[in-house]
Amino acid sequence: MKRLSDLVNIRSGYTFRTAIDTYGSGDTEVIQAKDLNSDFSFVTRPKVNFPGGDSHLLRPGDILVSARGLSKAILFQDASKKAVASSSLFVLHPKNNSVNPEFITMFFNSAVGMKAVFELSSGASVRSITKDNFGQISIPDIPPDKERALGRAVQSIDDYLSLIREKEIYLDNIRESIITSTLKETTA
Repeated sequence: MKRLSDLVNIRSGYTFRTAIDTYGSGDTEVIQAKDLNSDFSFVTRPKVNFPGGDSHLLRPGDILVSARGLSKAILFQDASKKAVASSSLFVLHPKNNSVNPEFITMFFNSAVGMKAVFELSSGASVRSITKDNFGQISIPDIPPDKERALGRAVQSIDDYLSLIREKEIYLDNIRESIITSTLKETTA
């Protein structure tokens, strides 16, 4: 087993001083804990005129993990997108190229990973974990080729599920459009 803090640099997401919707519209997406799901790639998120520095911006290969509630995780991969994580997230950045971000993302989305976070969390109604405790989580040490294969396989499945969900949304929009236009024709 390896300690998470030996594999990645861990930082908290950016703390906005006021509600996100009070910031002017801009070009920087704000990713929040509620966004960490299978719809991640096509969910509309607030875009703000970001007041922080470039060091807060996400880079491809960053892993976003919820610091509160269930430990959902996603791998940020979009180099063309300017984005920042909110303070409800931890941002994990691999310390070197031998660290596999797909594997770590898969670990935190697994029952084993969720249990590890839960055991180090505290709180009555909404559990949360400190950055120090989060860094103490033990990540299974398996051969790098198996780690890469497992991480890629699970990431491919997650990507496929996202495409299916995107298609469902697209078809729902077509259905709604057909219904709306038909009803407008009959009431006109």
